[in-house]
Amino acid sequence: MIDRIWTRRKPGRDTTVARLELARANQEQVLAVSAIKGERMVAIVRLVLFALMGLSQAGVTRLFGEHVPSDQIQLWAIRLYMAFSVVAVIGLHVQTPNPGRSRWMPIPTAVADISFVTVMTWRSWVKTGQFNVEMLGVSGAVLLAFSVTRFSRFHVLLSTLLTVAAFLGLSWVTGNFSPGRVSYVVACYLVLGALLYRANIELGSMFLDLRRRDSLSRFLPRQVVERIVKEGDVSLMPVQREVTILFSDIRDFTSLSETLPPQAVLKLLDDYFEHMTQIVMARGGMVNKFLGDGMLACWGVPDHSEDHAEQAMRAALDMRAKLVELNAWREQRGEPPLRIGIGLHTGVVAAGMLGGAQQHEYTIIGDAVNVASRVEGLTKALGVDILVSESTWKRGGERFHVEPMGEERVKGRQESVVLYALKAREVAPSTAFPEERTGTVA
Repeated sequence: MIDRIWTRRKPGRDTTVARLELARANQEQVLAVSAIKGERMVAIVRLVLFALMGLSQAGVTRLFGEHVPSDQIQLWAIRLYMAFSVVAVIGLHVQTPNPGRSRWMPIPTAVADISFVTVMTWRSWVKTGQFNVEMLGVSGAVLLAFSVTRFSRFHVLLSTLLTVAAFLGLSWVTGNFSPGRVSYVVACYLVLGALLYRANIELGSMFLDLRRRDSLSRFLPRQVVERIVKEGDVSLMPVQREVTILFSDIRDFTSLSETLPPQAVLKLLDDYFEHMTQIVMARGGMVNKFLGDGMLACWGVPDHSEDHAEQAMRAALDMRAKLVELNAWREQRGEPPLRIGIGLHTGVVAAGMLGGAQQHEYTIIGDAVNVASRVEGLTKALGVDILVSESTWKRGGERFHVEPMGEERVKGRQESVVLYALKAREVAPSTAFPEERTGTVA
């Protein structure tokens, strides 16, 4: 189905529509996987129930001297149902998940289940003159419960209607149509069907939400994920907004990686990025992408926030503190310490989904992204580990202890950028710059 969506897409078509179609196809595929697993379980349970029925009728009843009349129609029904049950187990085992097949697959099985119970009950009445309402009621309830594992709510409705119709029909044909008894049993079936209907909706929705949360939580903060799941894909529509961008990079990583085998390099980066990603997300930021040994994160999208600059600066300081811990651990293992450079800049960007239906990501684009990258590149030249632009420092409330580094020209930009080295946590504004404070008093 996913391939068909891709091939029928025309040039110039809105990629948002294609992404939504792909998302729906993925959801149907997930439900199809769940449905075929449920049908496989039902097929096994059907065989178990069939074996228990045979044991109770052929074993227990004879053990206690109860007479079980033989009937050719019942024997043929048992053989056919047994063959159907075995074929269902084998067929479902080799089948692959398919949304289209999952829609109709439960229909013949539900019809076969209800038909078998109906034939067996009817022939027992013909041979003995007794209408076993207890066994019919229990059998119908068990078969109705099978529908909870199936693809859609339609299957629950179908199973409920078939079960009710079978009970009403047998009660009428056998002359045992008691309004009080029949209405009670039918009401029980309808209540059970309603509960299964609701469970089908809730389980399917919960399963899809868990899958989506798992995917989104890999690059978005938890609170943003919850809002997207609640409001839908509209939360990821393109916007133009002021954000704070953080670039980080491991110093001299190329030289370090040349001394390590590839597996060790990947393990080092995996451990490093795991800690840094947790810091970014804990501060309400979004890890946009990994660039080799570098990381791009931002605050202010997709969820709008007024304190994006402040949270980004806090995250940068947390990253510095975490690196001290990591280096202490590396020193105990006899490994060289890591050094990083972090650059922050605040500016207006365009944010939204980029790419086609098959491969896309939520990203940010604009001059502010380039400036943040250049600011990070200047950390090595200026001999500091964290540089913030003036726009970030002022947007953050000017409450952090910084050291002015002057103006610097950045590649690709005519205007110079005023930079500050971020030193420590926030301080009172009156203690930010002692030299300015002295001048003010004078």
